[in-house]
Amino acid sequence: MHLTYLAILLPTLGTALAPDAGVGGSDQSQLVAYLDAHDVPTLAELRALAPAPEALLMAIANDARVDGLGRSRAVAALRLVPTPEVQAFLGKLVQSKAKATDATDRLIVRRAAVALGWTLAPNAPARLALLFDNDDADVRLDAVIGLGLTRAAEAAGILRSQLAVETVARVRDQIERQLRVLAQIPSEQEKPPARPSKQPMRSAF
Repeated sequence: MHLTYLAILLPTLGTALAPDAGVGGSDQSQLVAYLDAHDVPTLAELRALAPAPEALLMAIANDARVDGLGRSRAVAALRLVPTPEVQAFLGKLVQSKAKATDATDRLIVRRAAVALGWTLAPNAPARLALLFDNDDADVRLDAVIGLGLTRAAEAAGILRSQLAVETVARVRDQIERQLRVLAQIPSEQEKPPARPSKQPMRSAF
């Protein structure tokens, strides 16, 4: 009698004590697997895995158990859900890793820079300007792209200031490109700027 009861109970206890037990853990694992297979996810596919994917994406971005590539893809995907919470998260991420020297942290902050600019966060230009103190040219390059994506009035001034001191040719070229784009945007806009039809330009993973 007791043995029969234990045979029924033990599998249940094993499931309850498993590390991934619970809806959050299972959903996060599925989303990590999806990101591993999709460099550029779509919002529809993300929402098919989780109705509100931003919470899981932010959790993945902060999860040291997930490899750097997966975390960086989660950060990049946050541009698809530009809620105030996501904008604040990306802004803090850029600020905290502005002078990162670790390769993984630099990859993550690069994705955060582009995503932050894409979301049109109010404080994006000031946060992105912090990345110009980073010694890595790729970090500065993605900061330039992020600033261009903001379409903010102050972005041009920040880019011109960096152009005056930037020594890396490809970063200078990107600054000049973004300045040309910003020069074509009216100074006063009644509507938010239309999003580019293509994915934001970025260097390879």
